[in-house]
Amino acid sequence: MQFEFQLEGLLRVRRLLEQQARERLDESMMRIRTLENNLEQAFEWSARTARLCLSMESLPAGELQFVDSVLRQTKEAIAQCLRKKQAEEQRAEGLRAAYLLARRARKTVETLRENAFRLYQIESARREQSTLDDNYLGKLLHSRNATRTASSESSAELNP
Repeated sequence: MQFEFQLEGLLRVRRLLEQQARERLDESMMRIRTLENNLEQAFEWSARTARLCLSMESLPAGELQFVDSVLRQTKEAIAQCLRKKQAEEQRAEGLRAAYLLARRARKTVETLRENAFRLYQIESARREQSTLDDNYLGKLLHSRNATRTASSESSAELNP
């Protein structure tokens, strides 16, 4: 008799839900890393540009205004990127909680399956041992009956 887990369908669904939750969390974490990378590049560019402007002693007023305008826009973009990153981090926390919940649910069903399989193995070993015991007892009885039959036939031949 083959092992059959009654909740196998539920286990497949729980595994799928856990996998989907993990993928959503991974995507969110990737977006966070991209935002962090963008922020790092924007900070570096902004600092480099500010240093460059300070090192140049004589820039026309129009160029200084343009550079100042670009730096302000960069700072606004950095602020917006920081807000997006914070929102994505909050979203990632929710996704992490959903993933952990899905993982716990899957582990619960897997634990039930493992326990059922262990019980199946124990019962299977008992049935196998019972079959072996029955076979041994059958052979033992057969050999005793054969011995008794042989001894009764030899005693019948001796006492005619």
